[in-house]
Amino acid sequence: MSEAIELMPRKPRSFRIDERVFDVIKTLAERSGVEPQQFLENYFFARGKELGLISPYEKPLGETRGGKREKAGRKPAKNQDEESIDPSAKSSEYN
Repeated sequence: MSEAIELMPRKPRSFRIDERVFDVIKTLAERSGVEPQQFLENYFFARGKELGLISPYEKPLGETRGGKREKAGRKPAKNQDEESIDPSAKSSEYN
């Protein structure tokens, strides 16, 4: 991935659209197995390339929206049994 793509942000936008149009977007997104926002981005990226508005050599941004990430979140707390097994754990017996 080029450095320019890595630095290109996604910007929040909002639109007022006909509810029927949104229902179509939602249905097509579900059929594609993606969220409506991702469907729209993919669709218009491809369409922009077809029309020559986006260079044919450009690649879409990597996926950074939500989802479960490896090693994200809190580490589980150690319980009493784990502390007795872990030799690096401090014990009040020896203090």
